[in-house]
This record gives sequence, C-alpha cells and structure tokens, in this order.
Amino acid sequence: MTIDGVIPNDAAEQLDLALQNVLRNLDEAGMTPGDLVKLTFYLTEPVPPERRSEILATRLAGHAPCMTLVLVAGLASPAPKAEVDAWASSGDHP
Repeated sequence: MTIDGVIPNDAAEQLDLALQNVLRNLDEAGMTPGDLVKLTFYLTEPVPPERRSEILATRLAGHAPCMTLVLVAGLASPAPKAEVDAWASSGDHP
C-alpha cells in the first residue's frame, strides 16, 4: 500500500511496494537492507521468478537474507496480493 492508501492491482507491483515500505521502516530505525536477516513473502498469485529476482536485486542491493515464498489462498482482504514479513537485526544487543 502506498502512503496514500493505494494498492496496485499487479502482484509484482505490490511486492515491490511492500519491499519499499520495509526499507522505509528500516531507514526510520537507522538500519539498512544489510540488517535484514529473514524475509517471508506471501503471494496470492505467482510473480514470475525473473521479475521477483529483478525486484529483490533492485531493493536489496545484493544483500540476500534468508527468504521464503508462500503461495496463499488469500490475505486480510481481497485487494492485497502480496505481503512481506521482514525480520532485521542491527547487531546492537546487550
């Protein structure tokens, strides 16, 4: 979902937007894509592998955290076709 609440219709566009939102949250926390340790992608329809790879390469700048892709029957409402669960760690542990 965009900042304005718009959800694109295309699953690949939604995946790209979801990763952009993850990166915005990381930035606000003073973290970078390199701090991502795990990503889980939930898709209601397939995104071609080459398109997924292109999105990941663009957004993660070569970083490759542990990743899982799960095809699901649906998400919280009909409009979302992609959801990303992201775990990150800054390494700043007591």
